[in-house]
Amino acid sequence: MPYLLAAEADKIQDFIFRSSRLREVVGASQLLTRFCHSIEATLVRDYNGRVVVNDGGSFRVIFDKREDAIAFGHDLAEFYRLALGGSLTVAEPVELQGNFRQANEAASAKLRRAKSRRQGVVAEPHMPYVAFCASCGVALAQNHTRLANEGGGERRRYLCRDCQQKARESATNREEILNEFLYAVVDNAVQHDQYEFTYEPERCAFYDRRSYVAYLVADGNGMGALFGSIADEGTLSKFSEALSVNTRKSLAAPAKQLLDRLPKQPDRRSILPVLPLILGGDDLFALIPAPYALDVARRFCLTWEKQMDQLVKRHRLTGVPRPTIAAAVVICKSTYPYALAHRRAESLLKDAKRQSKLLATERGEYLSAVNFEVILGNRLAGVTDDNGSQSITLSLRPYWVASQPLSADAAERGLDLKQLLEQRLTLKDLPNKRLIELRRCFETVRKDVTIHERAQMLKEWTGHDLGRILSRLSQTEKSAVEKTLQSLGQPHNGDGYHWRKLYRGGSDVRGHGMLDLLEVWDFAQDLDHSLDEYEPQEAEA
Repeated sequence: MPYLLAAEADKIQDFIFRSSRLREVVGASQLLTRFCHSIEATLVRDYNGRVVVNDGGSFRVIFDKREDAIAFGHDLAEFYRLALGGSLTVAEPVELQGNFRQANEAASAKLRRAKSRRQGVVAEPHMPYVAFCASCGVALAQNHTRLANEGGGERRRYLCRDCQQKARESATNREEILNEFLYAVVDNAVQHDQYEFTYEPERCAFYDRRSYVAYLVADGNGMGALFGSIADEGTLSKFSEALSVNTRKSLAAPAKQLLDRLPKQPDRRSILPVLPLILGGDDLFALIPAPYALDVARRFCLTWEKQMDQLVKRHRLTGVPRPTIAAAVVICKSTYPYALAHRRAESLLKDAKRQSKLLATERGEYLSAVNFEVILGNRLAGVTDDNGSQSITLSLRPYWVASQPLSADAAERGLDLKQLLEQRLTLKDLPNKRLIELRRCFETVRKDVTIHERAQMLKEWTGHDLGRILSRLSQTEKSAVEKTLQSLGQPHNGDGYHWRKLYRGGSDVRGHGMLDLLEVWDFAQDLDHSLDEYEPQEAEA
């Protein structure tokens, strides 16, 4: 009787982010990927197992004997601890009685129970005469040395074993993540050695005059249900292997366009402006330049959808919803801690996933969504989160990503991100002074008015506050602003204002996207246009 064993690494992000430099984050991701891939030719073979899934810290392996499955699970957890210094949860083996889908569901349920019953956090050993690691600040230091790739000019520091291992991995074993990504971006093999990655956010900040960078986080929607619908282990194994490839290709597509659009850095070697920090399965965390950041996220989502559609058809999966993905972009100073940026992106990602899920549940329509935010200094800029009692929202985030015009149901719940990017080009010639006035004007809109007071208040605001700004514009500028007001809101019809009706969680809300555009003004370029095309033109005398 065959048995299916499920196992999963615990707190993967804690392991990956327990370093101060992006180079070590990449090394940690590569260590995890290499460990997952290595067990098939080593540990699994020792126990006569068959790998179904071994990627992203998740494992599904089939064994002929129960005792082999149990012994493998013990060894897997121990080897993971020795290799990566973390813990791994192993569920009890499940009998595989011909129905793989049923066995996989049972194994996943046992894995969830095993994770919930794990003991609490184990404290690091501590003595009064030892040092903590200068890189991660968490583990105890093992050596007083330099990290791999640090020159002799760098000061020696107290470093733990894990941080040293991550740095060595990043310096010596690039092929697991970075080289494969490089090959997907640069087609000419002869040119591969001419490129290097932007391990330091400060180098990525070269592309923005205010030294901003962007972090992109993405995660597939409903992937658990999609994997659960696969009926045989062979298809599941091939599907799992192809998922990381699809995510890599989807990020490489806009990265190719970035190479053509961004200015060259004054360096002997060419710089690849996109650095994937986590790239496994449908999970992505990457450092990208701030210019074009929103369009990189949009094109990533569109390419991912296309790749997944092809994958579903290739494996003849029927009765499954169209795969979609949620993405979040956090734009911040290059000195802002990447871990804090990732934490904020995860929060934004939840909102994007929730919007996609609600559309799918209520209307049976499947769309990807992108959320975003700009961090100024140590505070979040732009619009604060609205609560459910407010009848007006100053933001339309998250935005949809669609290759076709939105349906009426989707349009009631938000806008296509493409519309926001188009209006950036529409308003490119508007003077900065007027842009600032527009922002202040929209920020003064009261959000806590009752539904009965709302229409009158918006009419008065449109005629007085907004009208005063429009009256100062030239005819050309006024036409451009009117176009944006309609595109990110609605036409100025019988209601007397441009604010569009939104269906958010069953509430009757009015909203507009102007503040969203002004918040990301410097980063809302479309990759179809060069940066020069966004330079304002002087008005004719």
